[in-house]
Amino acid sequence: MSERAEQLLEQLVADQRQTLIEQQKTNQLLTLLIEALAAEDQEEVGRQDATTWLDGSPAE
Repeated sequence: MSERAEQLLEQLVADQRQTLIEQQKTNQLLTLLIEALAAEDQEEVGRQDATTWLDGSPAE
């Protein structure tokens, strides 16, 4: 393999490593966002005022 081909291959591998690192960062951020949205939904469910009692009568 020529020296130029080896240099190009090394650069390609380095670029792929950097891309993988960036993808991992993106995945971590997306995971945090999903968890935050899920927690927010749970808080909203817990905050909702009951509109009826278990027997179906209105809760006022």
